[in-house]
Amino acid sequence: INQPATFICVYVRRSFKSFRWPFTVAILLSFGFSTARADQSVTLLAQLQTVMQRHIEGQLIDGALRVRDLSSGDISLYYPTERHSMVMSIDEDYILCTDLVSESGESVPVDFYVTSAGDDYFVYQTEINNRRPLKALMKKNLVERLR
Repeated sequence: INQPATFICVYVRRSFKSFRWPFTVAILLSFGFSTARADQSVTLLAQLQTVMQRHIEGQLIDGALRVRDLSSGDISLYYPTERHSMVMSIDEDYILCTDLVSESGESVPVDFYVTSAGDDYFVYQTEINNRRPLKALMKKNLVERLR
């Protein structure tokens, strides 16, 4: 139990002696559950960020992500930035949206689709400079923004 919940319990017990136990338990439980949910949310976001960073790092060749345009055959190089990602959920999966920088310095959106298997998370799809699929999901109200 964290310190603020303990402090509030002590205050409540001294102020409302006639019904202190039921009230104290209710306050303690509500703070405990909200704190636990907040801790789980922060932990989940940290795990997802880590998965995305590791995925990006695992794909780098000489510091860049190489992407071949399958229509033209051209290769584009994209570089990671220090920008924080937006996190959304869809069913049991997550979508992490961030930016990469092209060789010309242009900011390019990238969306990582992440799922869990056991206690681990894995990137199973990446969309670079193609936000159309995500916008279609958003238009259908199938995604929820978490951060």
